[in-house]
Amino acid sequence: MPHVSHASELTPPSLPGIHAGGIGRHSASRLQARIVIEPPMQAGDLLAMFWGHRFVSARTLHTDEVTNAIDMPIPGHLLHNGVHRLHYRLLTPGYRPIRSPERQVLVKLDCPGGNGDHAQLQPVQLATRVRHHGLSLDALNHDLPCTLAPYSNMAGGDQITLCWGDLRLDLPVLAQHQVGKPIKAKIPLALIQEWGPDPHLQLSYCILDRVGNRSIWAPARQLQVFVERPRSTSIHIPK
Repeated sequence: MPHVSHASELTPPSLPGIHAGGIGRHSASRLQARIVIEPPMQAGDLLAMFWGHRFVSARTLHTDEVTNAIDMPIPGHLLHNGVHRLHYRLLTPGYRPIRSPERQVLVKLDCPGGNGDHAQLQPVQLATRVRHHGLSLDALNHDLPCTLAPYSNMAGGDQITLCWGDLRLDLPVLAQHQVGKPIKAKIPLALIQEWGPDPHLQLSYCILDRVGNRSIWAPARQLQVFVERPRSTSIHIPK
């Protein structure tokens, strides 16, 4: 950029309080960029923050700030889904502006399953006989298969947590090749046995994406879990 020096001795701006994977809906509503005040900065210098090529704000350094850090708010209207870059410039009277290294960050504002009133997840899919007739603990000798339907804003890196009653099971992190496809999973036999019989067991799940956006809980799938198989019903447990 003309008339602007690039100085590696400046520290890139940071974004305190965001998720390790990037900026989600929650952090976007209160986003601030932080600049560490260090040499060659001095009182009277002007610091100008840029989001991409757009000027955000400027701040003149005072004597009591030269050994600290300052935060500059980032307006929410600058944020949209995608990779963003930010930097600042140090302007010292009588010298060329110095440009800091860039900080690159992912912004993802869409929650798994949708946002607000449009959020929706499908209940956990189980075998028809299990849904209709329940589950017999004495007949179950293996993990229970289940399927989760594809959902809105599905993305690689999503983390899915199943709830069997009050017990939780974290599924493997979603891989990119799984996006847009049904998710096959198994509920461990040990977890089912730990919770034990429950005539009104609820099975549900929620999703946390790579930037910290959390879905609503899926509508609970309710089923009966017996110690022994009811005599009036023959139940086949699929493998």
